[in-house]
Parts: sequence; C-alpha cells; structure tokens
Amino acid sequence: MGEVTDQIVEVVLKALAGGVFVLAFAALAEMLTPKRLAGVFCAAPSVALASLIVTAGIAGVPDVLASARGMQIGAVGFTLYCLIAVPLLRRWGAWWGAVAALAVWGVAVAAGYALAPQGLLTLRNGPFSQPSALVR
Repeated sequence: MGEVTDQIVEVVLKALAGGVFVLAFAALAEMLTPKRLAGVFCAAPSVALASLIVTAGIAGVPDVLASARGMQIGAVGFTLYCLIAVPLLRRWGAWWGAVAALAVWGVAVAAGYALAPQGLLTLRNGPFSQPSALVR
C-alpha cells in the first residue's frame, strides 16, 4: 500500500507544480506580443519543467534523465507529425490524413527510442546511477 500512496503523492505534486508553472508561464505569455506566440509558453514547457523538478526530488537524477530523453524524442515526433499532417490532411482528408500522420509519429518515436544513446530502458545503469558518480 505504501508504493501506491507514494505514486499518488508524486502525481499530486506533479499536478500542483504543473499548475504553478502554467500560471507563471501564462503571466509571461500575457506580456508577449504577438499574442499568437503566447500559447507556446502556457502548456507543454511549464508542465514538462514541473514534472522534471518533482521527478528530481522524488526519484533522482537517473529518472530525470530518462524523462528528459523521452520528452526530447516525443518533441521530435510531434514536430514531424505537425509538419506532415497539413499536407496529408489536404491530400486525404481529416480522417485518413490524421491516421497517416499519427503513423509517422509512431515510427519516428519508435525509431527515436531504438536509437537513443544507452537505450531508455538501461539508463538507470548509466553514469549517474551511482551517487559517487555525481561527486567526481
């Protein structure tokens, strides 16, 4: 039962930290012009930053590195999705264009995880897994 409680606390802390960061980034976005750039700062960066901070406090550096690498791979996949979605939507319509773009995203993310240095699943055994490695 303790592990489940720890996971619940972690999720709640991430949600609270994410909310605080969303508010901070939203305040920053209100000061920006043009307003079409404001949305870039309101959601994903603030929630990702909050998630990394909470993960660092709870799980430590190896989990933060794995999360950050996953965020990088996901961002590349999402960028490819956005770039390919517009022409595919124009060519095949909303349903098939979105499905094809999602397939491109899936292939890009799968390739990113397969090609990631050290592999995401073995990152815990990397150079930062031992506390003595941080002191050097």
